[in-house]
Amino acid sequence: MKCFADEKPDGLLTITSLSRALGGDARLSDVGSLLWMILRHNVPCDAMAVFLIDDQHSRVTVRFAAGDHAEAICGVSRPMGTGIAGAVSLTWKSVVNGDPALDLGICAIDVVRPLRSCLAVPLVAGEALVAILALYSSTPNGFTDDHARLLDLVAPRLAASIVDVAIVEEDAMNAQGRAARALQLVQVTPRITPGAPRPDQLEAPVVPAPRKRAATPPAALRMPISMPAGPTG
Repeated sequence: MKCFADEKPDGLLTITSLSRALGGDARLSDVGSLLWMILRHNVPCDAMAVFLIDDQHSRVTVRFAAGDHAEAICGVSRPMGTGIAGAVSLTWKSVVNGDPALDLGICAIDVVRPLRSCLAVPLVAGEALVAILALYSSTPNGFTDDHARLLDLVAPRLAASIVDVAIVEEDAMNAQGRAARALQLVQVTPRITPGAPRPDQLEAPVVPAPRKRAATPPAALRMPISMPAGPTG
């Protein structure tokens, strides 16, 4: 079994000062990038995801991803209580060597770069669950309880580094959502020129009656046309 002394402490100690290393205008992508740079050299992993908590819709959603399949992982969303991240959001307990396919679906079973094990850790600040940190490995059973305890030690610092940027991130996303809904409303609402009658005030257009075609007289009323007889010879 791997012991703590086998890990590289210098990088993990840097996690405790993430909030000081990043400026006040840091975004989640800044925190995530620095976190990925540190963790990948201390815990064996091939991908990482940061799930934020969406209490309004009772979901956990990836807001940052790095490593293999990062583009596909970013945006993955699960209802609370389902999958690995969803379970951690309810129990607030780490999951070691869970099946990544429960959260990530098809990208976890990619033939070329599969993800076969997951370590998910809750990030709690005070009495609030801020986020869920998930590490993925291409090796089956790639994580140990020691890895989980190691991340549990630095989880409060990670949560403190993420909590402020997470709030900013969610506010920005909510603002984008409101703007998108407002744009859709503008697109479906007809424009009315000031002073012009409303659609309900417009009179129905007058459709001219179709012209009547002259009826063809019946055969009995049609006069036969006789040709004059020619000279007889």
